[in-house]
Amino acid sequence: MDIYGISIRQPLAGDIVGDTIALAAIGTAFEATYRWKLVRDGKTLAEGFITAGSMGAMETWVEQLNTKAANVAGPAVLELAGDDPSEGEGPDVEPARVSVIVIPGSRGYVPYLVRKGDTLTKILQELGGDPKLSSIKNTALASGLKNPDKIFPGQLLRIPV
Repeated sequence: MDIYGISIRQPLAGDIVGDTIALAAIGTAFEATYRWKLVRDGKTLAEGFITAGSMGAMETWVEQLNTKAANVAGPAVLELAGDDPSEGEGPDVEPARVSVIVIPGSRGYVPYLVRKGDTLTKILQELGGDPKLSSIKNTALASGLKNPDKIFPGQLLRIPV
């Protein structure tokens, strides 16, 4: 991070985001405007602006970002850029980036430790919940499963809720 850079503290890499993102960052600015974008394959899924910072001090701040426009599940990158006080206004500083998993409508996940004899279908039926959120596809995405038919005892799954 350069002296005017931004560091994203939350979300962490691999976090699940739904209709909102709780963004925690540290940066320096004098009531700067920060631009955020949620991007997948070069396409902007959601974006907006926030104002944060005071008196040029390096400080932490927290904002809630509305990401409802990102209505397709899958991996994405949250980008955050702000003003560079050495150059005047504008997004002149390289954006901070973090990889996340978008699951529209999700507000988090329930951890589940796989037991002998479990199948993903059986687990999802037992846990109930919203079948659109807790689908095999979304659970595989949230849990980083390459093949949802291959789970093993002791594996930790993340069931979107």
